[in-house]
Amino acid sequence: MDIKHLIIFAIYFIEVLSTLLFWAIFIHVILSWFAVGRTRLGMWLEQIVRPIFRLFRWARIGMFDFSPILALLVIDFVGRYIVELLKQLLV
Repeated sequence: MDIKHLIIFAIYFIEVLSTLLFWAIFIHVILSWFAVGRTRLGMWLEQIVRPIFRLFRWARIGMFDFSPILALLVIDFVGRYIVELLKQLLV
């Protein structure tokens, strides 16, 4: 396997990982608004997103928690930045 294939794999892996994290955070937020009781899906998603949210817990204003929004923005930005760096290596 040459370096080109490894870079292409890394690009796809980062894109898929950032997409999965986006949807995990999005679904977790929606379930936190509407789920009356804890569901298995909600508990499973909480285990995934809680470490990410901990990084942004300082983003609370009163009763509003902006950590999911910040997490989504950072994941999107960092994912796109790394993918662009890797694409430059292919040229």
